[in-house]
Amino acid sequence: MKRSRWWLLAGIIGFIAIAVGVRTCSPTSSWLDNATDDSEQIDPGLTLRDVTLEQQDDDGQLLWKVDADEVTYSANQEIANLVNPEGEFYQDGELLYRVKADTGIIRENGKLILLEDNIVATGIQNEMVLNGQSLEWQPDNQLMIIRNGLTGRHPQVRAQADEAYIYDAEKRMELLGNVIATTVTANPEVEPWLKLQGETLQWRWDAETLDTDRPLRVERFENQEVTQVLTGQRSLVELAEERATLEENVQGQLLDIPMSLAAEKAVWEVNEQIIQAEQSVRVVNSEEQITVTSQRGQFLLEEEVAIFNQDVLAIAAQNNGRLSSNRLRWNLDDQTILAEGNVAYQQTDPQLTIRGARARGRIEAQTVLVDGGDSVVTEIVPDF
Repeated sequence: MKRSRWWLLAGIIGFIAIAVGVRTCSPTSSWLDNATDDSEQIDPGLTLRDVTLEQQDDDGQLLWKVDADEVTYSANQEIANLVNPEGEFYQDGELLYRVKADTGIIRENGKLILLEDNIVATGIQNEMVLNGQSLEWQPDNQLMIIRNGLTGRHPQVRAQADEAYIYDAEKRMELLGNVIATTVTANPEVEPWLKLQGETLQWRWDAETLDTDRPLRVERFENQEVTQVLTGQRSLVELAEERATLEENVQGQLLDIPMSLAAEKAVWEVNEQIIQAEQSVRVVNSEEQITVTSQRGQFLLEEEVAIFNQDVLAIAAQNNGRLSSNRLRWNLDDQTILAEGNVAYQQTDPQLTIRGARARGRIEAQTVLVDGGDSVVTEIVPDF
């Protein structure tokens, strides 16, 4: 059983002054497992100033320590109301946080500390700086809860949310409600960085990961502009590897190409500028009115090249040109394609169907060269 000690830092003279109704600037109080005798009981509603309160566990290890300008006790002496508290929270005898706020309450024999307004919590071991308007500390559960708006910064990420649950023993934080998290770079005006938006997000700072099983939007910024956007129903962001994996109804916008994509899974190597898409891949270039579907796709963003594999079908809306193959390489800069394996090309005007081993050209311009290897090469040119 934990025992609460609120140490008497002033002498007997201060206590006598309080007893006759004079409020001094030095006394603090001591709760010794409700074992103080009647002469040492604190008067209900008593206000003490310049107070230091602390609590230890059964082994004598410090659980928390709070300094306050004023402390006012409830009638049953089970609640202490604090003014301008500044404190320290401990775990296994080690300092975890330094905290401060405008007001606070200590309840449940020191097992619950509530801080309100202009909160600053500085993590000594986890390197966090957290700000909010409501903080709850549960020493027994090693749990900190911040409500009514959280903003925080760390060498890995900066984050904001409606509330956060911080489990220091497990080295993780749960962010809930209107979550925005951004990765940290030395020069964000020039260097690329990610912005994550969703309703829930779990951050494991030791593993350097962010994950969620709810919808998440991931944006890549470079030179202060959004270059790519991916969304998914489940996501994992590995900060050290600079990798984002999104699953289930993945949607994407490659804004600097421009092109949109859809798939069931996408692995985004952010630093290498490569996106690997799997399962029911669909890509649309709205400017050229070309749609490509396949089972797998790879997007080399810096090279502006897309590579598709398995059940590939490219369709040009302008002439309903259709090109199917096992593999397709699409140069997004000049819109040329190279298709290989079981190639079949169809168009409606003029109506043609041609098969071969390879094809190259531009579908939207109806200029496609089909090569059958050792067979005859056929060129298809539109009527003018």
